[in-house]
Amino acid sequence: MKAVSELVFKDDDGKIVVILEHVLNIMLNYRQLTPTSFEAAGVLIGERRGPHLVICDLSVPGIGDIRSRYQVDRKGKHHQEKVIECFYSSNGFQQYVGEWHTHPEDYPSPSFLDKQSWRDNLVADIPMVTIILGRKALWVARKENNKIREMSEVSLSE
Repeated sequence: MKAVSELVFKDDDGKIVVILEHVLNIMLNYRQLTPTSFEAAGVLIGERRGPHLVICDLSVPGIGDIRSRYQVDRKGKHHQEKVIECFYSSNGFQQYVGEWHTHPEDYPSPSFLDKQSWRDNLVADIPMVTIILGRKALWVARKENNKIREMSEVSLSE
């Protein structure tokens, strides 16, 4: 992945998700680059700006999480604590907006279990974001109700 200040993704309806640079840099530390790297996961914290989302922060793996090469279960209390901390420190502007996790592949795509988990657990009347971090690329989607819409990276020069 090239060095950038932020990444911008757009869906077919023109809705945008922006991932701020420091969030991307933290996620990149968890890429599964070796055969012994475990999957990592956390929550995404961001701001809703009309129909668009800006990912401002995230939680990272920690105590209580269950991790293996091809699976991760975000069980640690620290994920919810991070959401609460960001909510209060931003006067309510930043909130839980989705989830991220890694896959041990260059160009990730969601598994059947990923999609089922999002349908069962990422339940909201408002749009949410899902990110899968691979070794060379990100897979980003917006989940609205039960529809998961993959997003495409937008060049900042567009």
